[in-house]
Amino acid sequence: MKTILLDIDDTILDFHECAKATILRASEDFGVTFTDEMLSFYMEQNAFLWGQYEKGIITREDIFRTRFPMLFKEYGYNVDGIEFENAFQKYFKTQYKFVDGAVELVDYLSKKYDLYVASNSLYSTQVSRLTNAGLINHFKDLFVSDAIGYQKPTKEFFEGCFCKILNFSKEETIIIGDSLSSDIKGGCRVGIKTCWFNPKKLENNTEYKADYEVTSLDEIRNIL
Repeated sequence: MKTILLDIDDTILDFHECAKATILRASEDFGVTFTDEMLSFYMEQNAFLWGQYEKGIITREDIFRTRFPMLFKEYGYNVDGIEFENAFQKYFKTQYKFVDGAVELVDYLSKKYDLYVASNSLYSTQVSRLTNAGLINHFKDLFVSDAIGYQKPTKEFFEGCFCKILNFSKEETIIIGDSLSSDIKGGCRVGIKTCWFNPKKLENNTEYKADYEVTSLDEIRNIL
């Protein structure tokens, strides 16, 4: 292998914990008391919306216009969901919580391979989070759907990455990520190696089978 494409959220940064901390911070500005039930509802709806985005059914902007208005309507809060979203975006840029072994893995991979970010998110947000986390300099470039113009798992996203990699070779490239529908599906569709990070030991019922499967980031050193 020569080139590594590495997902961010729920692969090296814990999205759930980052989102929870951000929501609780933003709630202070709006006088909202979030219960565990509300947080669970948000996480479920957010995952569903991002899944719709991956399929090209909705846009990223649709996610941001929908998730908090939907939440506050469900629980009867008279809060402007769009304004809350704006606060969420502002505070989320500062949030990072490492998945166990993430710092060590990024350091290890960046010394042996050409390491790149491959993320469905906002470019400025991921730059800010990785900078705050002290990881930004480990990556040769950040490929983020917001900047590429297409989302994982589309071929256009990956082609947008490939054209920016010097002396790119599919045979020497692997994507590492937690999402079957985004990382693994996308990698399989474009003909690169795939590594599924599966800490919850979920069953893969899709047609897209990863070349490698690990339940901890430490195991990746046994592969690469």
